[in-house]
Amino acid sequence: MKRQTDSHKGQNGKVMVIGGNAIFHGAPILCSLGAEYSGVDLVFPFMPPCHAQVARTYSLNFILQTFAKDHLTPKDIKHILHSSEKADVVVIGPGLGDEKDTTKAVKELLSRLEKPTVVDASALLYTNSLPETTVLTPHRGEFKKLMGDDPTPDNVQKWAKNLNVTILCKGPEDIIADKDELIVNKTGNALLTVGGTGDVLSGLIGGLMAQGHEPIEACQIASRTLGEIADMLAENRNSLRAHDLAERLPKMLHKNN
Repeated sequence: MKRQTDSHKGQNGKVMVIGGNAIFHGAPILCSLGAEYSGVDLVFPFMPPCHAQVARTYSLNFILQTFAKDHLTPKDIKHILHSSEKADVVVIGPGLGDEKDTTKAVKELLSRLEKPTVVDASALLYTNSLPETTVLTPHRGEFKKLMGDDPTPDNVQKWAKNLNVTILCKGPEDIIADKDELIVNKTGNALLTVGGTGDVLSGLIGGLMAQGHEPIEACQIASRTLGEIADMLAENRNSLRAHDLAERLPKMLHKNN
């Protein structure tokens, strides 16, 4: 979105990313880059201390904080909730893993976060308590496991209505729905199956929401933009890295504005 000429630091979006464990260091970094390259002013990664130094090398702008251990536990909840007050949007899930105390912490965070929240990957747990504004970003297998229904457009919208959320169901064609709208994105190709692309996507959605886009609009823009980048790269190469997508976001977003 176009910045106001008299805006100041932080006014153009602040995103907190909660992710990572001892094994998965790349997911929260890629998610944070997706948010940063979306155009927000500030990104607050919250991740394991064992990967903090690596994350800092990817961006000098990250305002990074760490878990008490090398995975999320209930001990981190108070600190995270306090820190989330600085953010416009929270993205939770990339690379968190499925340790029992992590799952417990995620459920409590989802019941207590007061900011618009993008829920991805390990945080996609069945719970009756979600933030007032929530985006769920399951791939098709996660949707089936979570909802018990096949990931058809009708079913995706049914669950968006039932849960009062926006859902972006990832697949060869992304299905995006809230209670009022249903959108199918057809950009993109099989290069997007590499690891980390969903992390960039969730960070980009969070970044667009932090800049004022409605959740359904943020999902549509993010899905279309990453697909267009993948289509462009497929013209002269047969593989990509998730980092390649993130780096090309500013130019593609500018082109589409």
